[in-house]
Amino acid sequence: MKTCTFVIAAILWAPGTGVAAQSLFNAAGMGVPVEALDGRARALGNLGIGLRGASFLPTDPAAAAGFLVSTGVMAGQPSWVDYTSAAGPAGDFQGNRFPLLGIAYPVFSGMASIQLGSFLDQHFLSERVGSVQLLSGALSATDSFEQDGSVSNLNLGYAQKLTPDVSIGLTVGRYAGSVVRTLTRSFGADDSVVLDDYVEQGTWAYRGYSLTAGVAADLGSSVRVAGSVQVPTRLHADASEETGGDDGAVDLPIQYRFGLSATVAPGLVVSGSTALADWSAAEADLADGTGAGNTNGFGVGVELSRARLLGKDVPLRFGYRRTGLPFSFDDADATERVWSGGFGLTMNTTAGIVLAGADFAIERGQRVGAGIKELFWRATVSLVLSGF
Repeated sequence: MKTCTFVIAAILWAPGTGVAAQSLFNAAGMGVPVEALDGRARALGNLGIGLRGASFLPTDPAAAAGFLVSTGVMAGQPSWVDYTSAAGPAGDFQGNRFPLLGIAYPVFSGMASIQLGSFLDQHFLSERVGSVQLLSGALSATDSFEQDGSVSNLNLGYAQKLTPDVSIGLTVGRYAGSVVRTLTRSFGADDSVVLDDYVEQGTWAYRGYSLTAGVAADLGSSVRVAGSVQVPTRLHADASEETGGDDGAVDLPIQYRFGLSATVAPGLVVSGSTALADWSAAEADLADGTGAGNTNGFGVGVELSRARLLGKDVPLRFGYRRTGLPFSFDDADATERVWSGGFGLTMNTTAGIVLAGADFAIERGQRVGAGIKELFWRATVSLVLSGF
């Protein structure tokens, strides 16, 4: 697996390279994080914890205790990226993700849930045009590297209110997914020689586990505080029988998250969140020249909860977040900064319970590190449906 990572980095830095991916920073190591967040959290710049009300957030397991009836959520997320690098290559690409899918059902005076969330995106495609020297002369050659895969987390959770104002939650997760890496060299043809394409391919399957515990408390009617801790095992990558590469494993960090939201004026809610995780232990398992650092970050946001449109509640949201990226080139730190906005739409309610609602977010951000800069637009649309 180290060899494949080195190949990606080499192709990326070569002049004349064409690339396509969700982010170039997934080429530096195991991938780029894809947080399982809904449209509300994205619009508020939130890191997935401490928002008032019930929500499906794997990073805030206690929040599901706020659901009163069975509820499902689905989120979709297209993105558009422009990139430049100090080495010369520049271009753009786009992609689509479905970072969150979940369902919750009342069980034993609490709420049980099943959630499928994204964790690491590993899609990457790069191409380099060059030449090889043969006895008959130079022959054109095109090297292409494609990495297609992702790591997801399947979570089984349970949340319950200990008192009307205090909730706890526990989630057991299993990492799963696979990646296929293909290196192809295609040769040009002339009158004297014709060479077949050279293809090398490998497939790895991922496995690992995590345990997340969280607590949330409402302090009166205007303030919510929440915290969670996620403890994972090592993430193992098992090579298939046909793969020439070795098995691998990467140390995943313990992640701590804290959040707060408060009503500071009628119809005005502010929120803040922070996340702490140190990936440096994973560096020993990565390719030479690949750095691993912390993904510490924070997010702040405001929500105008009394906004209305066509007689319906349409809360307006704005936010900012700054986080580190776990993997980078040449041991240089990589960061992501995002400005965001969006709104919510309640489509159907009964007895104060939202039976159908949607949340929309649009983000403008940048990722910077080791001479690479990405500017991106990212949209998130999430739909929540409830029923008795």
